[in-house]
Amino acid sequence: MVEPRSADEGVLATLSRAKALIESHDFDSAVQVYFQLLKTELSGPLRGEVLTNLGAALCLLGRSETGPLAQARLDQAHHLLVSALPFRSRIQAPAAWATTRANLAMVHLARYQAGGDRDELLSGHLALDGIEQALSHTGETALRDWATAIRDQLIDLRERRRERR
Repeated sequence: MVEPRSADEGVLATLSRAKALIESHDFDSAVQVYFQLLKTELSGPLRGEVLTNLGAALCLLGRSETGPLAQARLDQAHHLLVSALPFRSRIQAPAAWATTRANLAMVHLARYQAGGDRDELLSGHLALDGIEQALSHTGETALRDWATAIRDQLIDLRERRRERR
């Protein structure tokens, strides 16, 4: 999930352009736009948003590819999302924190699907821990539902893996 936020006029326009690129499935171009944004002066919360959106775009790109390139993109997405977490406080910005954590869970899911490492399923669950509680007093039902859907998918994959034994 890529999130829009208000910022100064130039950054806001650039974020809107990157979001439009993602919606049109031009992930390569969106990634380049986000990398350019990271080279600019950004406040902490805005830097966290750009890192999160870049990680999400790289995850989407990696899921559309195969082999070592896909794995490299997913690893980079993981690194960016982990780097975003210090800028996204669970207490001060629970929706932003939850968005980053849910995207991190998506990366773990994609890494499992790409490589079959079952530890990625557990890491995906861990990334989702606390989201429901953090969002319980917000109106972020869509975000909470998305996190629940990711967790359900992780559980389904774990159970399917167990049944094959």
